[in-house]
Amino acid sequence: MRVALCVLVLSSCGTVMAVTDSGIDAAVRGDDGLDAGNAVDSGSDAGLVDAGLPDAGVSCSGSGRWVCSADGNSRERCVNSRVETANCATGCLRSLDAGTDATCLGAPFTLSCPGSYGLTRSTIGDYYLTAFGCWVDAAGVAHGDPGDNCIPTCLARAKSAGLCPMSDTGKQCEERVTWFTADGARFGCLARLRVTNLANGKSVIAVALDYGPACRLETAENFPILDASGRVDRYLFGSDQGSTDHARVHVVEVDQSIPLGPVP
Repeated sequence: MRVALCVLVLSSCGTVMAVTDSGIDAAVRGDDGLDAGNAVDSGSDAGLVDAGLPDAGVSCSGSGRWVCSADGNSRERCVNSRVETANCATGCLRSLDAGTDATCLGAPFTLSCPGSYGLTRSTIGDYYLTAFGCWVDAAGVAHGDPGDNCIPTCLARAKSAGLCPMSDTGKQCEERVTWFTADGARFGCLARLRVTNLANGKSVIAVALDYGPACRLETAENFPILDASGRVDRYLFGSDQGSTDHARVHVVEVDQSIPLGPVP
């Protein structure tokens, strides 16, 4: 297990230790902590959270409400039959309510995670990255996770959306997608997220396939956590990360048409 060498505050403390996929302790790593957020999929959409409002971009037949742009870098609205755009310095936060404007990230944030897993998005857009799941590396080698059943909560939704074939098991779906996250209860199943390591500028687009991580992990670090596939972690940081590593990333929701994988 890894030991944090910093005070648990809302600032980045850096990585304590890098470990391989097989050597991560789930309680420290940030694996969903719920047997991987990972209720066994029932094939039903009941109780799942949708990925917010319809994807970004505004037409001038709209109501004048602010919505996020497709790339998440600005917000747009229709004013007097013309599209008005306002840039968001750190990204746009999508509205989960059809009657509410999208806002720019950057508002003060206080962690609240009283239940099993996080439901509230960070209004500053920052999270600590952790690793979980079954995925495939750039060489085509499959990687497992001894602390995860690899049955994502959003599996039925992924199949109905055509992201994975109907015949896929949870493991097959995760390996097929490879670039994925948990936090589906926070962003909604199948939300697409641009995840950026601000320290080195690397970004990936990943899709929310699962629920979790456990609130006990976020509460322990007093910071929201984004649990992601090992492929995401290793691309952004070079190794799998755990909650005590405080591997800080910035997350912006983007349009579902944007391809998964590294951002050029």
